[in-house]
Amino acid sequence: MSHPFDVRIVEAVCELNPVAFRAPLKFGGRIVDKTFLIDVQVTLETANGHMAHGLGSMPVGNIWAWPTDKLTPDQTEKVMTTFAEEVVRLANDYPEFGHPLDLSYHLSGEYFHLARTLPKKMGFDVAIPELALLVAASPFDAALHDAYGRAHEMNCFNMLSEEFMTHDLSEYLDDQFKGEYLDQYTLRDPKPRLPLYHLIGALDPLTEGDIEKRINDGLPETLGEWIKADGLTHMKIKLAGDDLNWDVQRVLAVEKVAGEAQTERGCAEWFYSCDFNEK
Repeated sequence: MSHPFDVRIVEAVCELNPVAFRAPLKFGGRIVDKTFLIDVQVTLETANGHMAHGLGSMPVGNIWAWPTDKLTPDQTEKVMTTFAEEVVRLANDYPEFGHPLDLSYHLSGEYFHLARTLPKKMGFDVAIPELALLVAASPFDAALHDAYGRAHEMNCFNMLSEEFMTHDLSEYLDDQFKGEYLDQYTLRDPKPRLPLYHLIGALDPLTEGDIEKRINDGLPETLGEWIKADGLTHMKIKLAGDDLNWDVQRVLAVEKVAGEAQTERGCAEWFYSCDFNEK
């Protein structure tokens, strides 16, 4: 059953753009100094022939989305970027009209097949884990919803209700969600303000003594300098996850530097997120 707001995919394009890091980042026991951005553009057509373009972008994220000892980081990165290109190929071959949720849902039926067959074609005896699949496909999803909103000149987050959907959530989940739509679980209005977490990698210098040679590009380099420059109140600390003593000492060291810097600027409250989910 068609819906007047349904769209079809006219074209999807995937580009892989290399990005060099300003400084090496260590997390999950690995050091990363570069990555690729998966950039996707989707062109949609409405039932009345109106065209709109949408964009989506995501770092490959293979270090945290696919932690493994069976492949090197370069190999998991290559598999994930190839999968992202395959998602776009599938999209270009899909002729039907639908809501973006329906289009993604039907295309994703091929994801787990590709998860098994694609690595084998590339010479790797592994399957792509589900998280890595979703990360690599996410730029396409973002571009799809972006184009949908632009096609109808609306906020795509406000197009998740029964007014725009052919199916309720039980179509994609189970009968517990009968009669429910995604607008019940999302906000109608953007928050005027949200905290931004500053990531502290395992190699990031906390003090001047941690720096062997300054980059000297005009940006802060120590944690204290970042707190002063950006007024940080939320910090995400990358930890080892398998070395409790190191993790505890790292958190204490961060707290010492942060406490001094926050006191100096008159801030009485700040927050940490301790992250070792790559293990």
